[in-house]
Amino acid sequence: MAERFHLPPGATYLKSHSVGCQPRAAETLLRDRLLTPWRETGEAWPHWLEAIDQWRAALAGLIGAEAQDLCPATNVSAGLSRYISALGTATTRRTILLAPSAFPTIGYVASGLAAAGWKTGYLPADADVRDPASWAAALDDDVALVVAMHVSSVSGALTDVAAVAAAAKTAGARCIADCAQSVGVVPVTPALWGVDAVLGTSVKWLCGGPGAAWLWVAPHDRSTLDPMERGWWSHENPFEMDIADFRYAPDARRWWGGTPDVAPFILSTAGIGEIAAIGVPAIRGHNAALQAMLRDALEARTPQWRWPSGAIGGTLCIDTGTDQPRVAAALERHNLRADFRGSILRVSFHAYNDAADAHAAAEALS
Repeated sequence: MAERFHLPPGATYLKSHSVGCQPRAAETLLRDRLLTPWRETGEAWPHWLEAIDQWRAALAGLIGAEAQDLCPATNVSAGLSRYISALGTATTRRTILLAPSAFPTIGYVASGLAAAGWKTGYLPADADVRDPASWAAALDDDVALVVAMHVSSVSGALTDVAAVAAAAKTAGARCIADCAQSVGVVPVTPALWGVDAVLGTSVKWLCGGPGAAWLWVAPHDRSTLDPMERGWWSHENPFEMDIADFRYAPDARRWWGGTPDVAPFILSTAGIGEIAAIGVPAIRGHNAALQAMLRDALEARTPQWRWPSGAIGGTLCIDTGTDQPRVAAALERHNLRADFRGSILRVSFHAYNDAADAHAAAEALS
């Protein structure tokens, strides 16, 4: 599979949890769908909008959704903020519940809405985010929204999103899942989970580069929630140009906002195409096999490290403790591209990695 991607020369790349490698098809697709129409027609919006429709269709196919339920977003923060902007008139509840291990941008967005009357609640620091009971215990009659991380970026913990969504629904709250660390390596199936919305990005396991995130909104909310954050591309007909007559788009595009980016979504389409061609179940199996190889080679020899337990996603998050400086130096010396969150080493195997990469990591970390 490695031949489908540009891999950093002379290095073992194990950072797909941060940035996925560039598909070889990306450059040609960008030229054909962005640059050539622009050069040949000048005002190339019909071509560019078709490219975004192609992106929506490709992502919809990958996650088993309908394209009309997907809205492009610049990043996860923007998608979350716009989604929450539609909840103020939909509920009188005002608490957003998340785990303290959530990616920081989630907390920043939530706490930044305090001036609008929103409050941020957290699970206890020692709560198991994978246990629906942890969420159920924290739900009260003021929780409007649960933000669950499908896969944690600091522990790799894989959450049963469907169970968390069910707990939220029982308590009268909505649930949105952040799939930034899962889509492309773990099956993401919003329509089967019973969630109200899903956030994702293309920059990691989808190998699509930055700037192409997305918001999926469940059909029951797709045309009934009215986001306060809106722009001319949230309009039913953006080119109508009547400043006194705004009508929401009848689908998830109502969360779109102003003039859209195009290039990131073309690049993302190239990444989605490669992931779909290989197949997420195949990538998941390959990833798990390489994780097992590394664990088999190292875990018994590193009792001082804390290895993950329970269900995890595509990233091995290993707490190396006081060994962190030595481990970091070994990675540098062997030109292994991994990273840390504090003392926690994060190692990710994608479709373009192989057994030789797992052996190289084991040798370097021995």
